[in-house]
Amino acid sequence: MIKMIAIDIDGTLVNEQKVMTQKVKETIQQAMRQGIKIVLCTGRPPAGIKPYADELGFGEHEDYIIAQNGAYILRADTDETVYKKTLTRAEVQEIYDFGKGFSAGTLLVGEHHYYSLEDEVTESMQKDATLVNMDISVLDPNAVTEEMGLMKILYIGEPNEVDVIDSAIPDKMRDDFYIVRSQDFLMEVMEKNSNKGTALTKLADHLGIAMEEVMALGDGENDYEMIQVAGLGVVMSNGTDNLKSIANEITLSNEEDGVAHAIEKWAFQS
Repeated sequence: MIKMIAIDIDGTLVNEQKVMTQKVKETIQQAMRQGIKIVLCTGRPPAGIKPYADELGFGEHEDYIIAQNGAYILRADTDETVYKKTLTRAEVQEIYDFGKGFSAGTLLVGEHHYYSLEDEVTESMQKDATLVNMDISVLDPNAVTEEMGLMKILYIGEPNEVDVIDSAIPDKMRDDFYIVRSQDFLMEVMEKNSNKGTALTKLADHLGIAMEEVMALGDGENDYEMIQVAGLGVVMSNGTDNLKSIANEITLSNEEDGVAHAIEKWAFQS
């Protein structure tokens, strides 16, 4: 029996216009009425999740959000922080120093703010900040402090610029951090144990739900760990081939109400 469903946002919950269709919304709300816990589990910061959480009626009862690719678990109705994992000052410096020699820009991500460590806010940076409702400003790298509560660093730019930095990341850095290409224009670097899978496991344990009772839906490489740990890992038909290789089931695409199809087929009938 499915008791909790974790749903990625971009490429999963919403279509390519970043809209949650009426069919998807109504099916999720039906699941909520049946007592199934719905968790939005995404790389977005809380501000970028809030519009969809509000649309679904989060906050009217005990609802949870997994943000920042698993570095942040938040209870929506009380704003209580269940879990937060931030980078140290030394880790930020190491990640920044590596990225300085590349054309892709470097963005620091806090709970409520984006910081550009370049001399300007590039078009790519502003586009991503606008998408997730985050303020953005330029910050001197020497002004970074641990009190800022930075949860991840983004290498951001044109896809070919991110390709270059992706191929250049040394094995040791991949061993020391959780690094994932979540979008073609975006490479995310986080604390080693921060990912959607570890966060989903922590939340399930917090709520007393067994992982066998958890369904996860996603489409991208940053969904890999949560698809892997969930009792039922469902991948969108628009998902990556790598993600599909570990899926328990494949649903329709995000343009075909794939989330609604999956919940109706595997959660309501369980």
